[in-house]
Amino acid sequence: MSENSNNFLNDELLGMIPDANILSGLVNSQNTLAELAGVFFPFQTAESQPFTLSEEELPDLYSRYRVLVEQIPAIVFMSFLDRGISEAYISPQIETMLGFTQAEWLEDPLRWFEQLHDEDKMRWSIEAAQMFLTGEPLKSTYRVRARDGHFISFHCEAKMVRRKDGRPWFIHGVAFDVTELKHKENELNDALTALRKSEKMQRNIFEFAPDTMIIVNRQGKIESVNSQIKKMFGYEAKEVLGKDVLELVPERFRGSHAIHQNAFMKSPHLREMGGGLELYARRKDGTEFPADIILSPIETENGTFVITVIRDITRRKRDENSLKEFAERQGELSRKLLKIQEAERRNIALELHDEIGQILTGLKLSLELTSKNYNDDSIQQAQNLVNDLMVRVRKLSLDLRPATLDHLGLLSSFLWLFRNYTTQTGIEIDFNHQGINSRRFAPEIETSAYRVVQEALTNVARHSRVEIAKVRVWADEKNLSVSIEDDGQGFNLEEVTETASSTGVAGMRERVELLGGHFHIESVKDKGTKVNADWVLENENNVERDSNFTG
Repeated sequence: MSENSNNFLNDELLGMIPDANILSGLVNSQNTLAELAGVFFPFQTAESQPFTLSEEELPDLYSRYRVLVEQIPAIVFMSFLDRGISEAYISPQIETMLGFTQAEWLEDPLRWFEQLHDEDKMRWSIEAAQMFLTGEPLKSTYRVRARDGHFISFHCEAKMVRRKDGRPWFIHGVAFDVTELKHKENELNDALTALRKSEKMQRNIFEFAPDTMIIVNRQGKIESVNSQIKKMFGYEAKEVLGKDVLELVPERFRGSHAIHQNAFMKSPHLREMGGGLELYARRKDGTEFPADIILSPIETENGTFVITVIRDITRRKRDENSLKEFAERQGELSRKLLKIQEAERRNIALELHDEIGQILTGLKLSLELTSKNYNDDSIQQAQNLVNDLMVRVRKLSLDLRPATLDHLGLLSSFLWLFRNYTTQTGIEIDFNHQGINSRRFAPEIETSAYRVVQEALTNVARHSRVEIAKVRVWADEKNLSVSIEDDGQGFNLEEVTETASSTGVAGMRERVELLGGHFHIESVKDKGTKVNADWVLENENNVERDSNFTG
């Protein structure tokens, strides 16, 4: 900058000493800069007085003004509106902040506008025009591109000074770097925006949840509800606010609920209300519906509140009842099917024993009489075949349903089963029993126990490759239990139950569970298998035997 341009302010001021209005404008300008400087260098003393300027002090005004300008951590600028660019001024902080020297910045009158951020140029043009037209100070923030390309945010305050006759004379102002402040402001705005979104999301979750959500204070009063209160209970939100939450509970439950509510408030924790009991809620019209209720305490600066989530489970209860009824019907049908199956077994066994057995016996006698008159090998062969057929028919009859099961009970039936089993398979049975001597059980339970033991021993013969199997049967007043165990090959229970070959296991389980019993099987590869079955006995004393029982 030339010496002439450096001294323009001093020369101008010295030439205008007589003009009190102009002098007053400059004094006000210096006061403005001093106030701005006070933002960064605040100080206050008892001697602090408003800035005044006497004529004797005017020769030192330029140096004092320059010291003040160059100490302010901001860019101070001044430009005459009726002179060339050489008469403009900008403080040396321009180079520190934007990387341009004073000369570089002043030599291009359009540099300021060119360095403005594109999004701020239109706004600056409008605000500058407003300053010129109205004379109002310009106060705004703009983003300016530095030499290296990054943007700095400046808060600018500019004022236009007029001559005595009212014509615009010059513009002076100051620009503070507020980049960090803008970053903080943006971060704060982002945080506030995120907070608002979070609050909005939480409110939406609360408001549009599919269940009724109620916030209750420690006194049991309703503080807030969501929109589901209308759909589920028939209340408008304003109708229940401030009321006791007990109004949503049927009257017959309110006493016990109040006790539980007080206990909960003493030790609040997340839990499902009711503890397995069936809970009901009361609508505005007095009708009730089954409900699931979950309590969740929250701590706030205003104390403890409880979020109560209420779910109408009317449909679920209806579905559960339908499933229960279906299961009961299915169980009854299965029990009838087993009875029919056992009846057919019994009828076939009787027919084999009584009718076919008698025919074979008659045939055997006829062959014996014939053999006395005719000594023929063919007749002897026929006799052998008839004898073999009679043995097979008798065995088939007993396998279908041993008569001892209907007439003598479990103990005799098991003893017969084990003797024949050992004869056929060579596997010995280690049999222990307790509580079944001379005791009869319900026919369906006796049949179920016999079939489980029979099927389990069949599996032992097929798969275990052992020489001995253990069978335990015991009964008391309440239960009948059987256990079949071997130390054989064992198997993978999951694999077996998933294949079609597991019908024996499934059949045993079904027989037991249809009568309300419990069935359990354990098996370990190469270590053996154990089958356990238990039945609950009801009114077993003096069981009346049905002579026509078929299952």
